[in-house]
Amino acid sequence: MVDGVVGGPKTCSGLSSKGRRQAQILGERFAGGSEPSIDVVYSSPLPRALETTQLLLAASSLDLEINVHADLEEFRLGEADGLSWEQVRERYDLENFEQRDPFIPIIPGADSRAGFRHRVGQALSVIASRHNESTVLIGCHGGVISAAMAIAFGLGPGQWHTELAPYVTSITELEIRSDTSRGRRWICHRYNDTTHLHGTDVDPREAPS
Repeated sequence: MVDGVVGGPKTCSGLSSKGRRQAQILGERFAGGSEPSIDVVYSSPLPRALETTQLLLAASSLDLEINVHADLEEFRLGEADGLSWEQVRERYDLENFEQRDPFIPIIPGADSRAGFRHRVGQALSVIASRHNESTVLIGCHGGVISAAMAIAFGLGPGQWHTELAPYVTSITELEIRSDTSRGRRWICHRYNDTTHLHGTDVDPREAPS
């Protein structure tokens, strides 16, 4: 969401120059051979996620098709798509957002928190079932990562005391296992890994000067 604007499916303008540089560096990390080999690639349909995935593949010389999956899209904000965040706060009551009914959207046409969590969890479960025993690279969004982590740790959609805030182009590694005796298990191997950006001019941990 560049320049403080809600970039949804109608108005997402893709990456900024900083975002493209971060994606390039991420791709170079994969090219270095320190990451697991990738079997399958998926991406959100939003231009910023798709562009990140494309740049990563190009920089890492991975010759793989990108499978675009609509349900990997970021939290949908309905009619707020294209508005500035200042306009969103003026038009809609966002007070105590986290503590309100997670099954009811606050903005017309938007996801509810519970609906978003269900969408992401279902998409990841289907992908895991379709590509059993494979390593899948998914280019997505901070909200999708946060939803996946909440599922992995069994946090309900009404839980608001824990906040997850992954950095852009970070790596989160989740394993989904299924067995007949224990059912489906989500295992987190790492979260929000931005080692590739440390010490660069696009390190997200550094406050802008």
